[in-house]
Amino acid sequence: MRHLPLLAVVAAGLALRLVRAALRWDEIALAYAAYQQPWVDAAAAGDLLGVLTTYTGLHPPLYSLLFGLTAHTPAAWLLLSALLSAGAVALVGRTYGTPAAAVLAADPLQLAYAAEVNNYPLLVFVAALCLTGRSMASQAATSETAASASDPGRWSGVVGVALLGVAGVLAGWTHLLGGVFGGLCALTLLRRQPKDAALVLGIMALGCAPIVWRALSLTGQEGTFGQLGLDWAALGHGLWVKVGWWALAAPVALVGFRERPAEAVIFVGSALAILGMVALGVAAVHQQPYWLLLGPPAAALLGAVPAAGWVAALLGLAVWAPGERERVQQVRRDLERPRAIDFVLEEAGPEDALWLLSPALKPDDDKTDTSDVLWRFSPWASAPPWRGDDAGAQRFEYVDYAYGQPRRLGGRVVHSSTDLWPEALGDALDRHRAAGRSVWFVLYDHGPADDYDGMLQRRLAGRSASCRYYGEDVGLGTDMICEVRP
Repeated sequence: MRHLPLLAVVAAGLALRLVRAALRWDEIALAYAAYQQPWVDAAAAGDLLGVLTTYTGLHPPLYSLLFGLTAHTPAAWLLLSALLSAGAVALVGRTYGTPAAAVLAADPLQLAYAAEVNNYPLLVFVAALCLTGRSMASQAATSETAASASDPGRWSGVVGVALLGVAGVLAGWTHLLGGVFGGLCALTLLRRQPKDAALVLGIMALGCAPIVWRALSLTGQEGTFGQLGLDWAALGHGLWVKVGWWALAAPVALVGFRERPAEAVIFVGSALAILGMVALGVAAVHQQPYWLLLGPPAAALLGAVPAAGWVAALLGLAVWAPGERERVQQVRRDLERPRAIDFVLEEAGPEDALWLLSPALKPDDDKTDTSDVLWRFSPWASAPPWRGDDAGAQRFEYVDYAYGQPRRLGGRVVHSSTDLWPEALGDALDRHRAAGRSVWFVLYDHGPADDYDGMLQRRLAGRSASCRYYGEDVGLGTDMICEVRP
């Protein structure tokens, strides 16, 4: 019975994350999935070196490995991240108590990114795992019953040290900041448990050596330091958009500094590491996923004073729930009105191709947008990438967004992009027409952009395209359908 409050908090956190997973079935999920394809290709080819060294941007490949196990199923992509995020809540609750779990469960920043098809929910999970290992090792060392090697407390300490070492390696293979976090957890053991700290750092150094080598090799590349640098106004604005008044909980975390000094060191050290990466231009100041790493230690600090933890959790829910509820209602409303995609799915042949075209109306790190258009396709069906029909033909670069990163959705080849680039468009159309397919373009949510309907018709000029508007304008422009026959 004593575990029921924690189970209730974890269940509530999971429910919030499952709603988020449903809302994140959108075009961004398809784009993020496409970025994992080079690693999946290396694994399918049995290229061991490629498996170890193929990164998504600057991100190590542990998440790519987990993504590769999802069998191209969009629901599995989204659920993987939601479950990892909820798993972090469970670990924090097991280690620091139910109030700390409640803080992490309702943290608006965690919820915003909880179902992303990338490695940040995994980063939060392995960070929480590092804290669990560190706590076990520390508690066993300070236990009065741990003097004998046969005592349970001593064995708990051995397990904690081993867990921290393994979790630190997994963190390093998830994100470079994860390796820093694991290292900070080990360093907080140094004063009382120097041998344990040295052992953990040795395990991490050995296990993360390929990551360090790869990171050093990337320092000479032009794009590694290509971000804008530290801009406090942009940083503050970006975080405020995500967390709003929940930021008021941050000063309360200072109360926990005295109760849990090790977690305070980890929190401050991780924050400085993030700011350092932003200042160097490695991390983007206008994006906020890096700050998720502070979630587990911040929850531990707030949970050190139970009343503060519960108040912070309630404030997080008050900030997050209204907007999420509105987004759910928006998707339900949009699913009830007829749209161009409905007509095309009804009229297109079973082998025809679709091209979903919608401009990017919001910043690239926005987590408030939704897509009822994608919900016309089941996320539970396998959606393998389409690389062309002729196995002997030269393949296009799949991660090149100009080709729309096509997948088979509902049995059809479906491209999705925010613009049309003439050369890639012409190549893609020629491939489809050579296979005898019609290509149906569906333009939607384009009203605020500059003449996207005119742009679409100009791009298809000379290809015998027939275009028409469909449905009503409810604020984002009238949908357009264009068909290009083979």
